[in-house]
Amino acid sequence: MATEKGIVTKIESGTAWVRTLPSEACAGCSSCGTCNAQREDAEVEVINEVGAQIGDRILIDIKTSAFLKATFLLYVFPIIGLTAGAMLGVQFAEYYAYDASGCSAAFGFGAFFLTVAVVRILGNRMGREQAYRPKIVKVLLPTAPKPVNMQDRCPV
Repeated sequence: MATEKGIVTKIESGTAWVRTLPSEACAGCSSCGTCNAQREDAEVEVINEVGAQIGDRILIDIKTSAFLKATFLLYVFPIIGLTAGAMLGVQFAEYYAYDASGCSAAFGFGAFFLTVAVVRILGNRMGREQAYRPKIVKVLLPTAPKPVNMQDRCPV
């Protein structure tokens, strides 16, 4: 179960838009000030079953199995398609006495773009399923602002 903290910025029917907050891992990161992972304008739509309201600090959850399936589909599946297409191209070239490099490239890229199209279709379908959407699991108590030590801030 992957969790993130965030602040609700907008409420819709059954969902909420949430701006995620920097995690504890961001505090000691060497890319401080240059990373776009925690942009101010980055918002995500989440299922709001707990009745969170605008301005609430919340905890978001996404199932690890759903996250891993989506990651495989997005990153690994197209590479498998590219590799399988290239190998099929070599076999095709040997059988019909064509240029192996050209057939390998054509079949590889063809299979890659085909798998990207499949990823797009399956990704849209998965995005509509509840299991693949993050949801709010808890409304957190408001916290008082912490004093800021200017020596600990990122040098920009």
